[in-house]
Amino acid sequence: MTGLLLAIQAILAAAPSMADFTGNWETTYGPLVLNQDENGVVDGYYTLGGLCTVRGRIDPSGRLVFEYTEPEASGEGWFALSGDGNSFSGEWRARGSSTWSAWEGYRSGSGAGGRWLVILETEWQEGLGEPEYSFGDMLEAWFSRVQGVQVRQRFIHDARDFDLFCGEIAMLPGTVYLLISSHASEEGISLADGSLGSQEIIEGLRPCRNLALVHFSTCLVMAGSIPHRLAASRSDWPDGFVISGYTKSVDWGMSGVLEIAYLDFILEDGMSPAEACSALVGSVDFAGQNDGRFVEAAGFDWLEP
Repeated sequence: MTGLLLAIQAILAAAPSMADFTGNWETTYGPLVLNQDENGVVDGYYTLGGLCTVRGRIDPSGRLVFEYTEPEASGEGWFALSGDGNSFSGEWRARGSSTWSAWEGYRSGSGAGGRWLVILETEWQEGLGEPEYSFGDMLEAWFSRVQGVQVRQRFIHDARDFDLFCGEIAMLPGTVYLLISSHASEEGISLADGSLGSQEIIEGLRPCRNLALVHFSTCLVMAGSIPHRLAASRSDWPDGFVISGYTKSVDWGMSGVLEIAYLDFILEDGMSPAEACSALVGSVDFAGQNDGRFVEAAGFDWLEP
C-alpha cells in the first residue's frame, strides 16, 4: 500500500500544472484582462471600438482556445503561454474567414500597491445658463496630494458609456475605488440618455474583478434593491468589498463633506472600506440615519456581500 501511495504521489508531482492566463496583458490589440477558474474556464475583456469579450477553456495541450465577440464582429482564436508564464503567442480569425492573424501579449504586471479612485458621473448642468461643474474634478483636486493614488474622472451619458468605462476599469492594474455620481432614485441612476437600473449596473461591472468599493454618490439608491442585487450578482467579490451610498436625499454640500472624509479614511489613513464606513458614521453625527444638530440625516449606509 505504501508503495502504491508513493507511486501515485510521484505521478501527481510529475504531472504538468494547468497553464494560468489570469492577469492583465498588453497585447497586439491593446490591454486585455483574463480571469481563469479552477476548471480552466477563462473569460476576459478588452476594448476595441467598444467592450469586447473573450470566452474559452484550457485544452489538453495547455492552450487557451476561445471565442471573441466585438461590437461589429466575432470569431475564434487560441493563445499559448510561454514557459515563464509572462507572455503568450496565438492567432485569431473572424467568423466565416479562413485567414488566421497573429495575436500576442505580455503581462503588464500585477500592479501591486496601485490604487485608483475612479469617478463616473453625469453632467449636472442642464443648459448654457448654468456654469459647468464636476464633483469628480473636486475629488481629483483633493486627492492628487495623496501619494500612490491615481484619480480618473469621466462623464457618462448613456449605458454604453458606462459599459465602456467599466471595461477600462477592469484593466487597471491594482485596486479600484469606484464612485458613481448622479441624480438618482431607489430605482436607478439618471443619465442624459436613459438610466442605469440594477441589471445595467450589474452587467457593466461584471468585468471588474479589481474593485474594493462601489460608492453611489447619489440620493436614495441604498434605499432600493440595487445594492442587494449587485451584491448577489456574483460570488467572487474580493474580500472586504463594500457597496455604499445614501438611503435619503442628501444635500450636495453635506455629501461633499462626507465623501471627502470617507475617501480620506480609505486612501490616506489606510482603512478598509468597511472600517471607513464605521468611522464615518461614528465621527459625523448626521452621516447615518439620525439627524445631526444642525442638518437632517444623510442616510449613509453600506453593504458587505
